Amino acid sequence: MGLAEQLEALGPNKQMQQFQAAREALAGDKHRPWYHFSPPGSVMNDPNGLCQWQGLYHLFFQYTPEGESNIHWGHTVSEDLVRWHDLPVALYPDQEKDCFSGQTLVEDDRVIAIYHGTEAGNAVATASDPLLIDWQKHPDNPVIPMVDVDDNGYPYRVFDPCIWKENDGYYALSGVFKDGARSVDCVGIDHVFRSVDLKTWEHLGPLVEGNYATEPGEDYAVPNFWPIGNGKHMLLFFSHKRGGQYFVGDYDSATHQFSPDYHGRLNNGPLVIGSLHAPSATVDDSGRYIGIFNVKESRDEQGWRDIMTLPYHLSLADDDSLLIQPVEEMKSLRGEHVALSSIEAGAGEDIVLDGVSGSAIEIEAVIEPGDAHEVGFRVLRSPDAEEQTRISFFPDAIRKFDNPRIQIDGTSSSNRTDLVSRTPEIGHIDIAEDEPLRLRVFVDRSIVEVFVNDVQSLTLRAYPDRDDSTGVSFFARGGTAKLVSLDAWQMDCIWPELRNT
Repeated sequence: MGLAEQLEALGPNKQMQQFQAAREALAGDKHRPWYHFSPPGSVMNDPNGLCQWQGLYHLFFQYTPEGESNIHWGHTVSEDLVRWHDLPVALYPDQEKDCFSGQTLVEDDRVIAIYHGTEAGNAVATASDPLLIDWQKHPDNPVIPMVDVDDNGYPYRVFDPCIWKENDGYYALSGVFKDGARSVDCVGIDHVFRSVDLKTWEHLGPLVEGNYATEPGEDYAVPNFWPIGNGKHMLLFFSHKRGGQYFVGDYDSATHQFSPDYHGRLNNGPLVIGSLHAPSATVDDSGRYIGIFNVKESRDEQGWRDIMTLPYHLSLADDDSLLIQPVEEMKSLRGEHVALSSIEAGAGEDIVLDGVSGSAIEIEAVIEPGDAHEVGFRVLRSPDAEEQTRISFFPDAIRKFDNPRIQIDGTSSSNRTDLVSRTPEIGHIDIAEDEPLRLRVFVDRSIVEVFVNDVQSLTLRAYPDRDDSTGVSFFARGGTAKLVSLDAWQMDCIWPELRNT
């Protein structure tokens, strides 16, 4: 039975009818995204428990339903990681105050969810029905209760967990901090626990700890720990000080120690103002390491809050460096197509690209920076450039040991007066001097995501106020650059209530 038939077989569902009514009521907000996941209304936060079960992708998320004050697990399902459908709320708080973040483990006959129950500890629930609607909480929750800790966080704090399985049982991580105050002077740590029955858990000590490549005040929250290929593991996590980031390295299953080879950041701007936030990840049936993140607002809540990024496919190159790409399934949304080539921009020139415009588009481009000091695109651009979001590459390293930079600058994105100001999103990129710049740019009404040479990504919320802020231009500064090729597609809408707005 396909997803459409399974949804139809659910019959009338009051909560899903409420969600649909909320989506229709919010359809007039022009900043509701066209092809990113957004909540049916109310407040959404961290993604949780991303998994593939019986051929369908499930995404859960921190959610506060209308009329509630506590956090639940919202739920959405997709056949392709692209087109999402609301499902009833999956987890409700009972012995805990809130159902905070956690992850899932898919077994042959069931899916196990582990999550943090605030003021209680880490808890477990299981489901085995086709749509993962019927969740049964473990009768002994919290199975990993909170314990008293000293001023340095010992023996361990309990917080956002993840779960996996080895030959001798189940393993869980609890991502927290020690030796100081979070966001000030602490260091991150992820504690390992083991169980054979999901009921009784033994604390084994830290999987990874210290201040490796991060900075004082960062914790290792919302962990996702999976093999990523080449014999390596990735620990994808969230710092309450600096947002989404990762370690790639070696995991010793005998000692339960993780030794990072390197560290990287996926949030390259402010933490809680219109940037990438917390992750959820899974290894799907085809072996892909798939991650997704929530993205914060830069405006006041207007009946809903936060959206999700596109799903990322994270993998390793032959040299074990990280590759970052949107999932291949995103191409299924491509509609009307425009192709351009061989456009040269001189110093200070800003060339409006005829036929390339829209508030929900994808752009794939190859640029030769030439001798320009800055080169890139302006998207969501009004005809007079009063509103614009600038995507730019700075090929010149500031000093010889530095890297070139890629940037999304939203300081001129909107004329609205109710937005919180923020600095640009700026990331380093390791690119050879003669290597062309390859960009994939996803513009979706209030979000811009940029993937650069498959090795870097940037995310920023933008809220153009003018209806004519849909143009795209190519520019250069300080020298001449060449747009070698550009392909642009209008993107199909995944939300029925938005198609006629």
